[in-house]
Amino acid sequence: MSPAGAANSGSAPAPELLDRLAALLVALLLGALRLVPERVALRIGAWIGTTYARVGGPRIGDARANLRIAFPDWSDAARRRVLVRSFGHLGRGLAEFARLGLLDREQLRERVAVEGLEHLEAARRASPNGGVIVLTGHFGSWELLAAAMVARDIPAAVVHRSRDNALIDGLVGRLRGAGGAELLARGNAARAALAGLKGGRVLAMPYDQNCRRREGVFVPFFGRLACTRDGPPRIAMRTGSPVVPVFIYRQPDGVHHVARFFPALELLPDDGERDGALTENARRMTAPIEAAIREAPDHWIWIHRRFRTQPEGEDHPY
Repeated sequence: MSPAGAANSGSAPAPELLDRLAALLVALLLGALRLVPERVALRIGAWIGTTYARVGGPRIGDARANLRIAFPDWSDAARRRVLVRSFGHLGRGLAEFARLGLLDREQLRERVAVEGLEHLEAARRASPNGGVIVLTGHFGSWELLAAAMVARDIPAAVVHRSRDNALIDGLVGRLRGAGGAELLARGNAARAALAGLKGGRVLAMPYDQNCRRREGVFVPFFGRLACTRDGPPRIAMRTGSPVVPVFIYRQPDGVHHVARFFPALELLPDDGERDGALTENARRMTAPIEAAIREAPDHWIWIHRRFRTQPEGEDHPY
């Protein structure tokens, strides 16, 4: 055995092996959720999510920190109830994601009702070339939202973040593709996004995640500064494309949803200043996401470290 082999003998599994094992577990879980009846899959997903929250799985502390920032006047018990419900929603959303492609267009139309579609249609008419940015977040069953848009003949393209595990990323990409939306990987999406908007496409952008300081600007989110990507407002200002918020709300039966489109945001024209119109437009694009979360706090993914990047001298809360 070579010295290198001897050094590796008995050591922790190689990253490649861990990636393969993680991808296998994810594939088995998603496959199982596709095989069982839909309502059973939803119950399993909800059980997985609520159990994870109750036993305090990894990053649950981050979710509690976020809830304290967002709702400082609430009791610990009230925040815990929202935390558990939010993971129940997340688990149901996982089951629905696993089953993308099993529902045909008519079933998707029946499953996801739409309100305010006239706002999107008005924005497309007002757009220089029919392209519109649809602003959303990791809220409700957001993976189902894109498929529901395609089922209603809305030419949707989705900007998404690639995962570090290429095997899981490929699996997730195949499921998303089964919903019919075009996929644009964040970081390489700028040219494709510009071309899509100029070609009259509807570009769906989740806009509720932390980014590195050099990639964003700081805007208020639940009363605390959050580093927010500057790419989406730059694209909106460059193309003149309207920005229309949309959020998907799970209904009391746990199966059906309503996707609500809101009027296009009023954005400022580009003034060439990073701390001028760009930051203000990022703030205006963040505000409806906060409003949606306040309306249905159990629909958001509280586990995300939204305040990880902070201004110089400020510590993140995690």
